[in-house]
Amino acid sequence: MSTSKEDTSTPGEADGSPASPGEASASSASPDSPDTSDGASTSSGEAPAPSAASSSTDAPDASGAFVSGAPFSPAPALGGVFSAESFSGLGLLLLGPVIVNSRLFTLFAWFGLTDAGTATAEEVALFNAEITVAGGLSALAVLVGALSLFMGNTRTRAWARWGASATVLAGTVFVILAVVTLVSVPAAG
Repeated sequence: MSTSKEDTSTPGEADGSPASPGEASASSASPDSPDTSDGASTSSGEAPAPSAASSSTDAPDASGAFVSGAPFSPAPALGGVFSAESFSGLGLLLLGPVIVNSRLFTLFAWFGLTDAGTATAEEVALFNAEITVAGGLSALAVLVGALSLFMGNTRTRAWARWGASATVLAGTVFVILAVVTLVSVPAAG
């Protein structure tokens, strides 16, 4: 950007002569000197001329953004009991016992992959209860994780999005595993 007199002058000032006698004192000021006027009238009673730097740029000033209170980056999410972060953590906590407990894998191997034979009515009820609890916890974890993903926005922390995504994916696998195992349990014989 050039600050020469030719770039900032008006058509009447192009020949070097001031347009009116009152402008002679305003145009004689050095362009390098800082403009210390605050819009008040000068000693001769005339309003000061606007500075070329402030009128030639349309970009917002950084100090103006600071004074107006505009944030430079988005504020972090506030969190709380009903935030995306809370539901992501809850989904992971609900899915934790299903992942750690290997009983669903064992029952799937017995009934889903092999023909285990017959079982008594009490055993079938016990197997069905174990599979239903594991599948129910997995389904609840998937719902809570999906709710966390839907509640999240650009201010949601990354770990909450990752945790909720992992909960939904792993929980869906465990729900499918539970349904296949529950269907494969033989009738009481």
